[in-house]
Amino acid sequence: MPTIQGVTAVLTGATNINVLTGSVYEYVPFNCQAEFAVVGDAAGEMRATVISGSDTILEESPVSRQARTPVYPDDFSLVDVVAAGERLTVRARNTGAGTNSLFWAVRLTPMCSASKSSTSV
Repeated sequence: MPTIQGVTAVLTGATNINVLTGSVYEYVPFNCQAEFAVVGDAAGEMRATVISGSDTILEESPVSRQARTPVYPDDFSLVDVVAAGERLTVRARNTGAGTNSLFWAVRLTPMCSASKSSTSV
């Protein structure tokens, strides 16, 4: 099960369009269940938007202020089923003063599509 995570600093009033840009999993290579976690600085004013393909999973909203790497399963409250080739987007916007950080993680669980064949007797 692939997991990608990181910490992204965002300047005052700035927006990072997609913290996943450049990741091998930005465009999901297989059908999967995606679980997202976003956590901000303790004193920060971070907001996040999470998009999976054409599904908006989280419209821009304030994030938890735990100031740490997301913990599984506690911080992974956003879940979606994603088709191969769809783009994952985690947008971060700093609405506070000073540079603030967004701690983020995405867990991908591949989904098998079992083909059934039936035989008549």
